Amino acid sequence: MTYPLSAEVTAGQPTAAAQYNHLRSDALTLGNAAADSLDLAHFFNRHAEHMALQYLANNRLRVPYSISKPPTLVINGYLLQATANVDLPANQFSGAAATWYVFAVRSPGSTTFTLAVNSSAAEATDQRIIGECVWNGSAVCSTLCYFTPTAALPATDYDSGWFAVATGQTYSKAHGLGQVPRIVQLLWCPNLDGSGSNYPVSVVYTNSPCNTSVSPLYYDGSLIGITCGSGTYGGSTIACSGNFATAGYYRILAWK
Repeated sequence: MTYPLSAEVTAGQPTAAAQYNHLRSDALTLGNAAADSLDLAHFFNRHAEHMALQYLANNRLRVPYSISKPPTLVINGYLLQATANVDLPANQFSGAAATWYVFAVRSPGSTTFTLAVNSSAAEATDQRIIGECVWNGSAVCSTLCYFTPTAALPATDYDSGWFAVATGQTYSKAHGLGQVPRIVQLLWCPNLDGSGSNYPVSVVYTNSPCNTSVSPLYYDGSLIGITCGSGTYGGSTIACSGNFATAGYYRILAWK
């Protein structure tokens, strides 16, 4: 493919029909013949990325925002992108148990979108269906986003990489997700490059305030923290059937 077809012109030069048509072809079909390529508007008509649905208290829903992965989609040919969390207003559900459908809604004069729900899956003008939820007659009990892969765990939203850890130490990592992570996994490895066996860390051993096993992991809307065990009994960084160590390397994986 030759791209672009159009060429630069100089001031005062008349614009030939061919030059105009080349410009038009570049803009619509990336310089390809119309018979061989969809135009960009039709190609991106159903485009969406970084879209997810979360449940909020009091039977509301949210499309969460991330500055590095802003929710983006095309509605009725308009390119829209969220600039903050997009929340469904309260008191939108009623009636008997049923499946309700979630829509992103375009409004004139705005480059972002709002949310609406309906018991019908039909898209109206300036609406785009993005998911569904189950209403049991009194509460929302499950949600599904049509753009979230269900066959496999999606790529992590935060990955700390491997870092050294030792007995009695506390570590804190800023995850930058803009919310409390839904899933956090802590891995231990004897090697900095992650080679060899990786072990999931659920508990570590400590003798303060007593000899016991505790979870080392805690997190909130901005940080993921780890407190290794203390004492001389081993297992302060990993305590499982496969390994029992007072030092090594951790890696934190988190999903929104």
